[in-house]
Amino acid sequence: MRTTRRIFGLTARRQARTRVVLLSALAALLPAAACGSSGSTSGDQPPTSSPASTRGDVAAIVRELSQPLPAYPVPTTPLEGVTQLRGKVVYFIPITRQAPQLNVTGKALTEALGSVGIEVQICDGKANPSDISACVNQATGARAGAIITDSVPYALAANSFAAAQAKNIPVLVTDQIPDPAHPVSPKLGYLEGSGTKGLLAIADWIIADSGGKATVVINVATDTASTQAYVAAAQKEFSARCPSCKVTLNKISSANFQLIAPSTSSAILSTPGVNYVVSEFEVYLQPTFAGVQQSGRAAAIKGVSTAAQINGLQMLAAGTFLHMDVGQAAAYQGWADADAALRMMLGKELPSYDIPVRIFTRDNIKDISVTTAAEASGEWYGPTDFPAKFKTLWGLS
Repeated sequence: MRTTRRIFGLTARRQARTRVVLLSALAALLPAAACGSSGSTSGDQPPTSSPASTRGDVAAIVRELSQPLPAYPVPTTPLEGVTQLRGKVVYFIPITRQAPQLNVTGKALTEALGSVGIEVQICDGKANPSDISACVNQATGARAGAIITDSVPYALAANSFAAAQAKNIPVLVTDQIPDPAHPVSPKLGYLEGSGTKGLLAIADWIIADSGGKATVVINVATDTASTQAYVAAAQKEFSARCPSCKVTLNKISSANFQLIAPSTSSAILSTPGVNYVVSEFEVYLQPTFAGVQQSGRAAAIKGVSTAAQINGLQMLAAGTFLHMDVGQAAAYQGWADADAALRMMLGKELPSYDIPVRIFTRDNIKDISVTTAAEASGEWYGPTDFPAKFKTLWGLS
């Protein structure tokens, strides 16, 4: 997850044990209707995805997304007055600190806000609604300057979020599609992240790689409205751009982690001619791979995933199952989160934020250093000068 789904680097048993309480609550809290909501940080932010007819040729899109950016999309509107925020404390609440990608974001956020004299207090949501609410309540009691959550659906701690805003504490919800029941306000902002872009990139890559003749099984996480909306966007992309492609959805859940492998195998065996299997997020990659192996058709199937982490990229480099993995610029997001929090604390409208993704394949994986240091620097996605650009934006240099 970066939503509840993104608990990277755990064993299957630990993942299931850690998250079963969370997902049981989510099933009751998140209405399916929210899948149709659009993501916006402010009134002038464009939709995350554009109509297929305006996005160019899929091969061109894939080529572009396979390359590092010439520059990160740092906002251009200067922010005055950040020095008056010195000494404040901002709470960062990831859905779980067991997710390596969220830790990358948290570390970058700490560095970014530290540059303006703001302390970051990280409170582990522990993939548990009670712990998440307790973290929000702790921040409210401490009169935090702002609260930033990562991969936490608003409905999971709605009362606590409302109480924080009632105390004039800004709340920034990241890596979630905005909750239509709780729209953007001066004290509530959303920074959606790039879940939709990642699934669109998968669809485009498969269409280009298959020559428009793919038969695809997608393991779609039913954990939250956001995870389902990402795959819905990919389905629309296949329908618009690849009428000969066949897409089958295999619904999976973190609460039933042990069923992912057998359900994947069953979906493959009941779908003739499958040649691509998609793990919606890397957290599901190992059981998805196990299901492909159980089907006996591994030799004919290309594995695809999003939320690229060290383990998945190592599989890609080794030529084991994965042929494509989409990553999200987690370090850059930490600085973007900081910029949004600063603006909210100063009562400013949020600009549009574009969190980059990159397609990694067996061809270009050799162009990067698959290390935690390289991931933390942001170099997988583009130049590493974005911290200096944000500081300039904030009047620090």
